[in-house]
Amino acid sequence: MTRIPEEIIESVRSNTDIVDLIGEYVQLTKRGRNWFGLCPFHGENSPSFSVSEDKQIFHCFGCGASGNAITFVMDIENTPFTDAVIKLADRTGIEIDDSISQIAQTPKNHEHKKLLEAHDLTANFYNHLLLNTIEGEEALEYLEKRGFTRESIEKYGIGWSLHDREALTSLLKRKNFNMKEMEQAGLAIMKEDGTGYFDRFRGRIMFPLRDDNGNVVGFSGRTLQQTKNEAKYLNSPETPIFEKSQILYNFHNARLNVRKTGKVILFEGFMDTISADRIGVTNSVAVMGTSLSETHLVKLKRISKEVIICCDGDDAGWEAAKRFAHLIAKKDMNVQIALLPGKMDPDDYISQYGGEAFQEKVIGNPHSFMSFIMSYAKRNKNLSYENDVLQYIHEVLEELVLRTSPVEKDLYIRQLSEETGVTIESIQQQLVKLAGHQATKEKYNQRNEPRQKSDFKAVPQRKLTGTERAERLLLFHMLNDGELFDRLCSSNESPFVRDDYKTIFVHLAGFYEQHKTPDFHRFAESLENRDLRKIVLEAAMVERDPEHVDEEIKDCIHHLERYKIKLLIETKMHESKEAEKMKDHTRALELAREIIQLRKSFTAL
Repeated sequence: MTRIPEEIIESVRSNTDIVDLIGEYVQLTKRGRNWFGLCPFHGENSPSFSVSEDKQIFHCFGCGASGNAITFVMDIENTPFTDAVIKLADRTGIEIDDSISQIAQTPKNHEHKKLLEAHDLTANFYNHLLLNTIEGEEALEYLEKRGFTRESIEKYGIGWSLHDREALTSLLKRKNFNMKEMEQAGLAIMKEDGTGYFDRFRGRIMFPLRDDNGNVVGFSGRTLQQTKNEAKYLNSPETPIFEKSQILYNFHNARLNVRKTGKVILFEGFMDTISADRIGVTNSVAVMGTSLSETHLVKLKRISKEVIICCDGDDAGWEAAKRFAHLIAKKDMNVQIALLPGKMDPDDYISQYGGEAFQEKVIGNPHSFMSFIMSYAKRNKNLSYENDVLQYIHEVLEELVLRTSPVEKDLYIRQLSEETGVTIESIQQQLVKLAGHQATKEKYNQRNEPRQKSDFKAVPQRKLTGTERAERLLLFHMLNDGELFDRLCSSNESPFVRDDYKTIFVHLAGFYEQHKTPDFHRFAESLENRDLRKIVLEAAMVERDPEHVDEEIKDCIHHLERYKIKLLIETKMHESKEAEKMKDHTRALELAREIIQLRKSFTAL
């Protein structure tokens, strides 16, 4: 296999700013010399993920994840080393030989390689049918009337599926795809008589659905003319590569733009995202359905703590906005809600009033959470009627009692008084009463409800033992000093105790044989095992005093040698007891002599 030259790898690494790279996936804030954010490798509510601009490495104090720019891409996108280097080379404008690029174009180590390849082929097929065939002309004209340009069609890979029942199926067969797998992928359906397969999508405008890395993992197909017999939209079923609860539409495109604007706009449907993009709103994502999952919330929080919800103006849109707002607010994110007049959706508004009005009057003028709640509670109520007034006040206070800001409470109590004519004092008394009920309810829940298990596993912080510290420190020096490694290799025995470190020692021997000079970045990248990479990079990040290098190395080796003898003594003592039980007195005596010698060696060290 063609290898990427070492000078290219070094150029890619040195030309990639790790803060900029990780900032595309995680919202980072500078504190002191380092940058901090929420770890993308496990769920957390407070930032424990640190990025060092000086060292160009990252480390999570919660789960222990560590690495550099290349290993970050390997881990975050679950991709091999070669693919990660090529992705970063493309990002930094560094040219890589075509023969190497072709090797990495398909995810060789990806568990669902064939499913992804089939979806990529299918997306290109549908896009070609829309833009370059007579059969796609009607759909293309429809899209152009809706305001779609060729540029936006190509950007989102929009296509057309033929009415022919086996157009795609025949193509997949010709390309030697396993049709059972294509059924599993949601692209084909088995005929009732079991004699073959037919296309799932027929006679629909096709919108590819992509994962966080931009891979096509599913489709949503829209009819040109809706009939009573078929749904307006038909989505891919849940498959090994497509789960609605995992996908935020346009996340792979929006990530960078969210970082620039500091805000992410959340739409109810993917068509809203495409419409917004056409008018220059490029920091939006959409859910694939009406639910906002825990995974969605974690992804949103990683890229921004500022979320603007924009749902349709009908009753279902208001309900969705309220659900979204509650879920986002619980995650300690600042949520605002952009409201649309009447029963319009974002696409309707943009078509009628234009993109500038949408940006300024809708997205640019969102309501705060409580302002939205008041508007929501006021809907379908007539404040001329006493019952509606009481219900309105009660609904608003139920939300307000959960707010902690005295200023916010005072502001909305005054607004309630002005709108309803009820005195401020009466509303305040009602709020105090509700607060008492809320406190009682919370105490009851704490006593009676079982604690929720966390969705993530964070490594509990514990103090390292002396042996663990010695191994980590010795590895640090070996990563930075090839001559030290050669000296320790001459004994033909690993100086380490734990199996992981022994394995790293073997890998490091191979690395120095090939590369000659120390380079902990390159060594870590060469390790396929993520746990071993973590150990190496944790050791590489140890802060040391350069004036006491020799003493540190000597102390580490001394400690580990004593620890090995201690373990050997314990093993021999156990063997001796077993020999005595078996009445093998000769063996027991031999072991006793060995133990005495080991104890002398232990004392002499």
